[in-house]
Amino acid sequence: MQDYADYEKIKEEKIDGTIYLMAAPSYEHRDVQGNLNTIFNDYFKKNKKRCVSRFDADLYIDENNYFEPDIMVFCYNTDKNIPLIVVEVLSNSTRNLDLGKKMKKYAEIGIKEYWIVDWRSMSIDIYLLTDEKKYEFYKSYAYFALRDVSRIRSEDEKKEIVKEFSPVSMPELTVKLEDVFYFVE
Repeated sequence: MQDYADYEKIKEEKIDGTIYLMAAPSYEHRDVQGNLNTIFNDYFKKNKKRCVSRFDADLYIDENNYFEPDIMVFCYNTDKNIPLIVVEVLSNSTRNLDLGKKMKKYAEIGIKEYWIVDWRSMSIDIYLLTDEKKYEFYKSYAYFALRDVSRIRSEDEKKEIVKEFSPVSMPELTVKLEDVFYFVE
């Protein structure tokens, strides 16, 4: 029981010297976080990639800036201290921070891909770093369960449904949306 109690502690992040307290995430939030972490690490292990996905780990920049992203992907042919991909799973209490100050700070430190996952709408928005150290919206992916697809009447709309995608930084990895949102419905 001690491990569970430790996980429930309030976490903090510090951005530009201001401390932000974060409540423990919901079960759905944790499920998506765990699913993505497994997708990444299973792929890395199977393909002998020098990469690792970490969750609930600190990203320390300096004494005025430290974060605890939901997922960080590190590849060891790049700068070992800066993740290649950061994923934030939205919560009501962190939405503005994730889409505002954190997004800006992640861009400033050079994280190439920033994913915003909304488990409520079962969607993933991907932002890519520009040469100006700012994020530009790249694509949005939404998961449609079979019961949702059956409601779509137009064949053209059905053809538009994307079931999987690949990270820009790792085009050989296929991320299936049904795996990301497994057990969240």
